[in-house]
Amino acid sequence: MNNIARKVLETYLNEKKILNTDELWLRDHEMAKTKDLCFVTLYKDGKIIASSWRVSIKKPNTAQELIENTLFCIKDPRFAESIKNPLEIKKINFRVDIMSNEQRKVVTSLDEIDPKINGIILISQSLWKIWVILPKIANLISTSKDLFSLVCKKAWLDAKDLKEEDYVLYKIESTVYSDF
Repeated sequence: MNNIARKVLETYLNEKKILNTDELWLRDHEMAKTKDLCFVTLYKDGKIIASSWRVSIKKPNTAQELIENTLFCIKDPRFAESIKNPLEIKKINFRVDIMSNEQRKVVTSLDEIDPKINGIILISQSLWKIWVILPKIANLISTSKDLFSLVCKKAWLDAKDLKEEDYVLYKIESTVYSDF
């Protein structure tokens, strides 16, 4: 999956061409038959320089969702700051997380979250916030409370001020593909 994301991004940056599933030899691939969420994260020198994902799939299948989310990374302001020419894409590491519906569950208590296995998605319609911490990305986090505090911090929210009616919290797992 990370190799597909790399090919999509390299082709677009070098040729200004958006590859389709046929050109990527994905027409008969399992990803063409599923509708799973895709999270694409780009790293340079160990730091995140771009990410893209959606909380619900918009494309007809996982393969097309992966292509679009990969290209959306270009719109992340951190990308333009980090990549000055297309040749620099060789220095980028790719991480792709694929998440099925079964790997995303609403939780009513932080006790249901294991930070060694789960990531979290915080959604607050009343506060107009949504944020994610992917599984196995916050390796310095040892408690679910710390994981919740981190996702709140990333969403510019104060965990102490949030009431349970202010948000919905999902625990998530994913299948991770990366080149590092």
